[in-house]
Amino acid sequence: MSSPPPASPMAAENEACDWAEMPSDALAAVFAKLDVAEILSGAGLVCRAWHRLAASDPTLWRRVDMCYQGDQLQTEEVEAMARAAVDRSAGTMEAFCAETFVNDDLLRYISQRAPSLKSLHLCLCHYVTNQGFAEAVNCFPQLKELDITFCSLYGIVCETAGRACPQLKCFRLNERWSILQSEFAPYEGMDDDTEALGIASTMPGLQELQLIGNNLTNDGLVAILDRCPRLESLDIRQCYNIQMDDALRSKCARIRDLKLPHDSISDFKYRAYIVSSIANSGSDFEVDMYDDLLDVVTEDDDADFDDMDDFDDTVSDGGMYDDDLDI
Repeated sequence: MSSPPPASPMAAENEACDWAEMPSDALAAVFAKLDVAEILSGAGLVCRAWHRLAASDPTLWRRVDMCYQGDQLQTEEVEAMARAAVDRSAGTMEAFCAETFVNDDLLRYISQRAPSLKSLHLCLCHYVTNQGFAEAVNCFPQLKELDITFCSLYGIVCETAGRACPQLKCFRLNERWSILQSEFAPYEGMDDDTEALGIASTMPGLQELQLIGNNLTNDGLVAILDRCPRLESLDIRQCYNIQMDDALRSKCARIRDLKLPHDSISDFKYRAYIVSSIANSGSDFEVDMYDDLLDVVTEDDDADFDDMDDFDDTVSDGGMYDDDLDI
């Protein structure tokens, strides 16, 4: 009987490789390319050495991007992951980005444990209220970038953010201009400069401003231009109460990057959630149902999730991702 062929050098090398012995700097470089879910439910559970790094290296959690995961995971699970990420950052988190699943309680949890936060991005987070936001944002004095897109925040939210975050350089407050507004705004008083005046009065150091779909008028925009002298980028697409007359165009001349109400939104990340009409966009009425960027579940009643019976009550407190391995 002939003996089996000898193993190739490559195969022998792979068999002898002990992944637990990878240098920590090399492993950290690999982990840095993974998202929160991939670390907490995958790579961080491979072995004790990998878990030790994932649990004890706060640099992995300085920038936490949980966009898209609100659609891919059940709400309780993704909230638990977010809390675990905040805990592991050990107060060093500088950026947090999430869609759909953030609520007042989670935002409060982040605010109490991430005093160094410099960037906050919330999209489609309808369970964050004005009161909950105000309580949390007061704990972010170092915030430089704030993005609130298609959330249920309105009115004095801009003044609240501006007073709490004096270092704010980039602010985005995007809303969806509806067909109702396009038809009745001139007659029903749907023009509103509350948010614009809040920006003008509290954000003098602002350099970038995006207000897609806002109800501000010429007066509100003039106030922003007059009182935000460092403004370099201004996006007022779908702000159809704005009338770009010669005087306003002259004031806007200093803005390096200017997008006007009727400009295309083709480069806007969340364009699929915007409804356009003939009167406002110059194109046929359409509702873009083909979201090539996101497929986010926004209504819990319509979500078809798997059975939750195997979830423990500790999930809501982040218990399922506690550091229970021996490190």
